[in-house]
Amino acid sequence: MKTSVVAVAMTVATSHVSAQGVTTPAAQPIQKVYVTGSNIKRAVDVETSSPVQVINAAEIATIGASTVKDVLDTLTANTGALSDLGGGNSFASGASGVSLRNLGKNSTLTLLNGRRVSNYGLADGGQETFVNIDALPSEIIERVEILLDGASAVYGSDAVAGVINVITKKDFQGTTVRASARQSLLNSKLDKDQTASITSGFGDLARDGYNVFGHIEAYHRNPYTDREIEATVGPWYIKHVNPSFGVTSTFSYPGNFVDRYPTNYSDPALAGKNFTTPRAGCATIVDGTCRFDQYDRLGIHAEAERVNFYGGGRLNLSPTHTLYSEVTLAQTSTTYYNPPPIMQFTGTPTRWYSSKEGQLKFFTEPKLPVGHPDNPYSFPVSLRYRYADDVEMFKSNAKAKQYRVLVGVEGIDYGWDWNAAIGAMGSKVDNNLRSAKHAANYLSAVLTGEYRFGGKNSPELLNRMFPNILFGGESKQVFADIKASRELMQLPGGGLGLAVGADVRRDTFDAFTSDNVANAEVVGYGSIAVSGARNIAAAFAELNAPLTKQLEVNGALRVDKVGSTDASVVPKLSARYEVNKSFMLRGTVAHGFRAPNVAETGKVALSAFNNGTQDPKRCAVANQIFDVLKNGNTLDKADSNRARDLGCRVSFASSVQGNPELEPEKSRSFNAGFVLEPFKDLSLTMDYYHIERRNEIGTKNTNEVLANEDQVPGSVQRLPVTADDLRLAARAGELAGRTFTWPVGPVSALYRRYENLDKTRVSGVDMEINHQWNMGSAGRLATNVKANYQLDYRGWDSIDDAYTENLVGNYENYRYTVRAATNWKRGDWNVGGVVTYVPETELIDTKYTTNYTPAGCEAQGIPADYCRLKEDVLVNLNLSYSGIRNTTVSAYLNNVFNRKERIDMRAGNPEPRGTTLRLALEYRF
Repeated sequence: MKTSVVAVAMTVATSHVSAQGVTTPAAQPIQKVYVTGSNIKRAVDVETSSPVQVINAAEIATIGASTVKDVLDTLTANTGALSDLGGGNSFASGASGVSLRNLGKNSTLTLLNGRRVSNYGLADGGQETFVNIDALPSEIIERVEILLDGASAVYGSDAVAGVINVITKKDFQGTTVRASARQSLLNSKLDKDQTASITSGFGDLARDGYNVFGHIEAYHRNPYTDREIEATVGPWYIKHVNPSFGVTSTFSYPGNFVDRYPTNYSDPALAGKNFTTPRAGCATIVDGTCRFDQYDRLGIHAEAERVNFYGGGRLNLSPTHTLYSEVTLAQTSTTYYNPPPIMQFTGTPTRWYSSKEGQLKFFTEPKLPVGHPDNPYSFPVSLRYRYADDVEMFKSNAKAKQYRVLVGVEGIDYGWDWNAAIGAMGSKVDNNLRSAKHAANYLSAVLTGEYRFGGKNSPELLNRMFPNILFGGESKQVFADIKASRELMQLPGGGLGLAVGADVRRDTFDAFTSDNVANAEVVGYGSIAVSGARNIAAAFAELNAPLTKQLEVNGALRVDKVGSTDASVVPKLSARYEVNKSFMLRGTVAHGFRAPNVAETGKVALSAFNNGTQDPKRCAVANQIFDVLKNGNTLDKADSNRARDLGCRVSFASSVQGNPELEPEKSRSFNAGFVLEPFKDLSLTMDYYHIERRNEIGTKNTNEVLANEDQVPGSVQRLPVTADDLRLAARAGELAGRTFTWPVGPVSALYRRYENLDKTRVSGVDMEINHQWNMGSAGRLATNVKANYQLDYRGWDSIDDAYTENLVGNYENYRYTVRAATNWKRGDWNVGGVVTYVPETELIDTKYTTNYTPAGCEAQGIPADYCRLKEDVLVNLNLSYSGIRNTTVSAYLNNVFNRKERIDMRAGNPEPRGTTLRLALEYRF
């Protein structure tokens, strides 16, 4: 019964390659360590009753990972994760998080060496707290253990879907330097990053009684703009998703006058006529309009700079007592580049919500008034303009600092193996942005003529018009914990193990915005204000009873008191039964919980915007107008996407309040499976899982509320049909020769608070195969296959008050994921390959996303063949050579067959891909 858990023991003992990347000589004594999911040390040459997957240092080396995220992306159970690449407009900009079972980042517990890591200083969506895995060191990792089972009875809150335990080296001697670089072979701008690290330590714990080491690593990811990847963007994207991609903008510098002469204009030949006139001094004129290349400034691939430090020390106080310490420091910086903002008169006010005033705010872009120094007309005129005085000022940057410092003692006394520690940790984030308009200052500068269009305006004026805005946050925690284990007595199958322990924590969280955002002075920006703290105390116990040589039963119980919520009593019962030396059955029944965090129960005032939402009452008309305008003249084509967005990708204000009466989320989980080892070098594990989560904390689903607007009066607030609506409908009517009528005006706002209102039910099967083949002088071949097969995934429909339809197979919710890896080692050579496969999915998320049903695709002119997200298969190869003294050279070729990105009609941005090459060098002193 070896499979994955054997890798834990082997990474502790030696570094010979095996199916998991490590094996041991037959004479190597069995060691006892803590396996993720238990507080009892155990011999790890046997599988536990809970499924634990292990990725060790040797396997990480063959992956060619530059970051912890690269490592965790290989998990077949990791779905619904957050990437810092796509977080530029979120409340948690600049961070990456992991999500097991697609149950969310705050239901997956991430540990570093068995202890919690500080949550990111910002909460995703203003609510979801999580660990930023970008702040964890990657090149000092000894192994990563993934517990695919609920573990709240062992670890407390958040361990609902499972646990990811990143385990670093505990001691180090000598010095090792590593460096690597990666980039695309399709386009040198794509997937370009560099990593460098140095690890150094001294002292032999066994001989000298101490060891001290430190590890520092730096990572840089290069940005690129849309223009730099234009040649590699698929034609399907340009034709169906964004017909304007790559087209230079008519919102330019010094701009275009775009308007209509008054009907009573002095020249009857011009009265009532439309006109488009580029302003004098324009450098680029296309089709009679002044243009600006916004795609040369739009950066869809964020720049990242990270520095991580990990240090540790161990000192033998006596033969049975060791003092240890850990220090983790990280600084991350993620920069998102944006084109300069525009001036566009539409007659439609921009809306946002003021939490302080409890009401909507409105801003309407002006026309240049009569007498304005830049208005040559005798009437107010609309100017299409780009504020490109200083293109470098318009970007956002999320800077985060994270730390964890602890000191502890472990020892053996009176038969107890114990471990205690105290420490502090935290994360502070400052997300600075600049591109939005200060409503009052902007209007004043434009209307008075202080801002000169097409001129060189002062930095002081630009800073007043487009001020820096800040979204900041800080998460802090101080903690103390202790646990101890021992054998109580001998049972027929071995020693009865007992573990007991307790921990206390003080958790604080604050999120805030700059005053200009909090006072709703900045156009279109929602604010967040969260302040609160909670005390957490817990006690736990665990028994492991080998009742017979074949049957082992494990039980755990934990009591947590979190803040003002009722105490959560969480049990877990598991068992493993060896039918014979080649076949073992196992199963687990567990309860879990997630305590509401401060961002949900504290003093919360969150005002945000829902972006890209389909309005079921307006989308059909919006698509009809889009279909007409996209075939019109240059300006019509520029307006076509806007017309579609007015109904099918709408934005509106949403206000959310905290709720101190929230109850913890609760879960029940069941796992059952087997371990089969028919031959010495072949093993198979297969485990069924079923998780039901209730009392989920959230707000009413936006799509459900909009779809059932008439059944719940007052749930949606709307404005009257706008002037912009009427203008676009009228123009489409001129081109098509028929009338287009908007049935209702645009959504203005939704008002909600956090509630215990949802449920989720998931089930599926995890599978892993390991095979080793000792080929003698020809080397050793190791193969590993991991797969996840989803049987059921259902959320909760708060309108129907019932579970949703089975969402497995819907958009990016894959029914199964398979990852197969093989590695051949002979002497100084190591060669391997990995194949990853995911099947096709629908384009819809739920039954409410009708825009991407077959009928919805047809209405938008999307070919039936594109109305699905097709299957995907990627092949990676790796090669390393260690025949040079103290040196290892490695090469990683990913996407070997240059497979293009999948056709995705819901893609927000083009994401071309091709073959990438990473080269790495390691030198040991």
